[in-house]
Amino acid sequence: MILISISAPDPAFLIKPTIILPEYRTVSEGYSSLVIPCYAEGIPVPSITWESLDKSSIPFNGKQLAHFLVFTNVSRIDGGHYMCTAKNKIGTDIKVVHVIVREKDEKQIAPLIDAPSTVQVKYYSEGRLRCNVTGYPTPLVKWKHNNNVVQSSGNTLVINRVTNSTTGTYTCIATNVAGTSQANIQLKVTYDVPKIITPPVTSVIMGGHSHNFTCIATGHPEPNIKWTYKMYIKHTTDMPSHQMYNHGSELTLYLMNTQESGQLTCTAKNEF
Repeated sequence: MILISISAPDPAFLIKPTIILPEYRTVSEGYSSLVIPCYAEGIPVPSITWESLDKSSIPFNGKQLAHFLVFTNVSRIDGGHYMCTAKNKIGTDIKVVHVIVREKDEKQIAPLIDAPSTVQVKYYSEGRLRCNVTGYPTPLVKWKHNNNVVQSSGNTLVINRVTNSTTGTYTCIATNVAGTSQANIQLKVTYDVPKIITPPVTSVIMGGHSHNFTCIATGHPEPNIKWTYKMYIKHTTDMPSHQMYNHGSELTLYLMNTQESGQLTCTAKNEF
């Protein structure tokens, strides 16, 4: 007798798993049957596994059937976070669903948002936008920036470095089973144009000596200091032998001679 094993050939191309799963499901206590599907696409077809993130195992009245998580006679203990894992030979995808179990007579309250209409932040500083959200069950909060979805959730959105590209309209969207509410916050940037408060002073330098010059400027973002020089006799803009300190606010000209007399100019500049 000869045993021949034949396996299916690998597909011509492979696709990592992608899960489609709602972020939360709300159900009343005592509900006869709660069925949560975890749909996953991929080639080869992914295997599906359900786990509880809050408990050591799925409650006794819950079980996995194929790609479904099924609860019978739902009770308060079934509430929590459940993780679906889809896996095939080239990758894994994971999604989590929050199961909310409410009491039979529990009152639902639609989300209500309290948020400022405008927030002003200095250029390059950190921006924090906050929506104070109330409602029951606890609303899920998402954000948009100029109608584009922001990869962030929660009542507070942090913009690490505010620039012109991060300003605009931010929308806080709060949702629960009782409804949806949203509020717009305008993020504006403030800045200060450079202003020289300590200009370099006209000086008479003995031949062969060095001299220090100072140019201090304010502004936000902090301005860059640039020095230029125009010699009277040589008719050149070459800077004499020099060295700068303190981010350019101090300049030393070395071993000046009479041929190098000229006009020294300090310029302060930032993005504005």
